[in-house]
Amino acid sequence: MGAGRKGVRTLRRTHDWVASAPGTYIWLLALYATTFVAMRLPADDRTAFLKRRSTNLAHLHDDPLRVLLSSALWTQGEHLIKFTVIFTVVFAVAERWMGTWRWLAVVALGHVGATYASQSLVLAGIRTGAVSERLRHAVDVGPSYALMAIAGVLFHGIAGPWRWLYLAVLGGYVGVPAYAAHDFTAAGHVAAVLIGLACGQLVRDLPRWNPAPRRLLSATIPGK
Repeated sequence: MGAGRKGVRTLRRTHDWVASAPGTYIWLLALYATTFVAMRLPADDRTAFLKRRSTNLAHLHDDPLRVLLSSALWTQGEHLIKFTVIFTVVFAVAERWMGTWRWLAVVALGHVGATYASQSLVLAGIRTGAVSERLRHAVDVGPSYALMAIAGVLFHGIAGPWRWLYLAVLGGYVGVPAYAAHDFTAAGHVAAVLIGLACGQLVRDLPRWNPAPRRLLSATIPGK
């Protein structure tokens, strides 16, 4: 009986958590479905399939709206456990804090803005001969730019000196690969974090989390 009640309580809490972040888990469910489809294609067919849904230079020039939407719904491999954890830790936490509409605004700004920032670097590299012309048609899918933008805006949800520790860790997470790899995706992650950081005004009226007393503090308005 005790175990049964505990199981029911766990299911209820899980349901309540998922229901409190609908955008996060609808998106995650879509990724489960699309990954199931993609991973059943032969490797060469899967690459061609994903290229048609990629936010590369060729598609951003010819059909930007379609690929900006479709690219966020596909990934390059079986990373569903990883995405489940990251969506829950980053997206769901942020959506519960910000509300779905503000969360969606930052997601869209991060996904679109970082895509164009990273592909601008690709275009510059092609024009200077620094990178191959083949990158015009590179595979570029997934929700990582949106995730990094949300990770950036979460800086504004942390109180006191803890936010600077968080920013240092986040900066290292995206900055080291960008410096070491000189990769357009890594550069896009840096751009996405900067976009999220720039969204502070969007969340200035929301409470902040203080890890020390483990409670939410009322957001302070600068100058008051």
